[in-house]
Amino acid sequence: MAGSTWAQDAFYTFTSGPSGDGFNWPASPTGLLNFDSTFPFDDFGGNNRIDNFTGNTVFFDAQYQAAGNSSLITNEAMWGNPTDISFSSIDLDFGDDFFTMVNTVAFDISLAMAGEDAPDFIEIDFFDDTENFATQTFPLTEIFNAGPAFGGFNGYAGHIHVNAADLIGFGGPLAGISGMYINLTNIAAPGGTSEFAIDNLDINGSGGSGGLDPSNSEVVLGTSNIGTNMIRNTFDAAFDFVEVENIGSGGTTYSVILDPTSDPEFVVATPATNQFIAGGQTIVNGTGTIATISQTTLSGDYQASATLINDLNGLDPDDQVTYDITIFDPPSTTDNSGSTVQVDIAPNIFITNAAAGPHAGARRASVEVTNRAVTGDGFSVTGLNIGNRADASETENATVMFDRYGRVNGMYNGFFSVSLKMADPNRSFLNGATPVSDITWNLSYNLTTISSDTVVVNNGDPLGPGVIGVNNDDTAATLIDGTSNANQTLFMAFTSDPGSNANLAGTPVDLSFSNITIDPHVFQFSYINLPINVTGSELRVLFYDPLTGLWDEAVNANNSGTPTFFAGSYDDYLSTLGGGILDPSDLGAYGVDTVNKHVWAVLDYDGVFGVGVLIPSIAGDLDGDGFVGIADLNIVLGNWNQNVTAGDPLQGDPSGDGFVGIEDLNQVLGNWNAGTPPGNNAHIPEPGVGIIGLLGITLISHSRQIS
Repeated sequence: MAGSTWAQDAFYTFTSGPSGDGFNWPASPTGLLNFDSTFPFDDFGGNNRIDNFTGNTVFFDAQYQAAGNSSLITNEAMWGNPTDISFSSIDLDFGDDFFTMVNTVAFDISLAMAGEDAPDFIEIDFFDDTENFATQTFPLTEIFNAGPAFGGFNGYAGHIHVNAADLIGFGGPLAGISGMYINLTNIAAPGGTSEFAIDNLDINGSGGSGGLDPSNSEVVLGTSNIGTNMIRNTFDAAFDFVEVENIGSGGTTYSVILDPTSDPEFVVATPATNQFIAGGQTIVNGTGTIATISQTTLSGDYQASATLINDLNGLDPDDQVTYDITIFDPPSTTDNSGSTVQVDIAPNIFITNAAAGPHAGARRASVEVTNRAVTGDGFSVTGLNIGNRADASETENATVMFDRYGRVNGMYNGFFSVSLKMADPNRSFLNGATPVSDITWNLSYNLTTISSDTVVVNNGDPLGPGVIGVNNDDTAATLIDGTSNANQTLFMAFTSDPGSNANLAGTPVDLSFSNITIDPHVFQFSYINLPINVTGSELRVLFYDPLTGLWDEAVNANNSGTPTFFAGSYDDYLSTLGGGILDPSDLGAYGVDTVNKHVWAVLDYDGVFGVGVLIPSIAGDLDGDGFVGIADLNIVLGNWNQNVTAGDPLQGDPSGDGFVGIEDLNQVLGNWNAGTPPGNNAHIPEPGVGIIGLLGITLISHSRQIS
């Protein structure tokens, strides 16, 4: 067939190991379970496959009960006790796919049953790559006593040999043999009281002396060098699993020897000796286990070599393979996690791996960071990143940083932890690596008052976060977004409360930009305590207007924009309503994050700012302290009979006529004691007779001046 391929020759006695078939069959007591497959031949994935459909486990050893009484079954064989009475079979498929075929198949088989004679025939279904099926029945001509385990009844055995050219299927002659089903249903017993055994499986006529043709053989190794590594005291390492291939057309036998130049730490194990290999055959672990090296061997670099010899063809050059192994001592680390890392004093942390030794040529494994985690408000760590390694005699350092901006005074605590593993310094897989304990550092930072801050920024530099800020016991202020539109100096400092018409939650802050034009920026306050009878959601960023002497909500003084409140953090605002980037359209946005105790506003000017709530305006309250009393009366009296700026309450003209007179006095006296006294002072008495008399004299004097 145009799409067909042809399987290589093979001969199998179902004996494991280099002295047998060159690989390991499924080992007892597990064996090959029902409905499972084994791929025993040639490369992993193989050119052949055995499927177990007997309803019971199939074994590859010499523990059978009856087959040994047959002359055809010797030593290890494939055998089992079929139990599936609906359809029981052993299936053989040749090749990695349906289109691989063989020309001939031969094998020995024996059957036995308890309580009755076994059938004297076996039925086998063959198929080719076109799914053309041919069924043949083969007589079993050898009769043997099945033995006491089977009641002494007769067993039957025979040698099966099939040539694809002799098979005629429903669709005509078979093109080859892609696979076959050995039907065992006629001996299957639910209690497993029957037995089959198969031995000496010969594919394409490679078995026995007929497969030998040494003069046309050439055996080679699949590689000239293999290498590995391991952690000391974890397992004995083996020099094995080297592929052997016969690139000639004739069968031969070969042997493998450990070269005497190998390091003395290697001990000869079970290298292949007089191993048969057919022409064109590849045996995956063809060398067997050549040598081993003990897990207790001192750390270092070791080498062994082995030679492959064609036993029957002296003209075939020997082939050699070299085995290199590095044995590592485990990493031995020290670090500074034993005491709290006071980040504001000494922010460095480290992991050190000890030197290799003390013997000459010693090797030590690396330690590698596989995971890391920082917990705690404000902490971050630079260094000790995932993938960083400390080789022998090396130290991996990291620096702990604390973001002070937007945080009030206090002792801040956190943790930094790393997960580690053993690693090969050459970045290869490390055999025998065992777990390494995590390391955790306790972190601490004592944040104290920073009452002023000055920073120089260039055009295009970010204004925040982490650029400028001040903090004390009850307040922190900082810029958290914005871009500088010039090379300029920013200044921020705490100041005293210049107004009286607001209840502040902390200390006011003076913010200034050296550049006259100020682009949008986000000013954020952090607070600790709330004014009496005020909730966190009521707080606002306030601006002190030096022209009026009063506090106002800061967003009201922007040069443009519409005040828009957002309940939540600025980051949440920016990722939703803000569109992801700060621009002039955000001017006027302001909000409160009650979870983190932050109050923020998008502004485009500088000045004195605070966080708090405005005191409602009261008629007669000229000084804006929320109470009508002596202070307001003194403003009127201090400016009595004077022409002042119309409507300026601080000059005593609440009436707005530009003259301080009786109308202004009446506003104060008519609202006397209204509001709440500053500092919760006691009730202020009504103006006394002396004050009224003085006003009378002043009024008369004013009247005479007019006349």
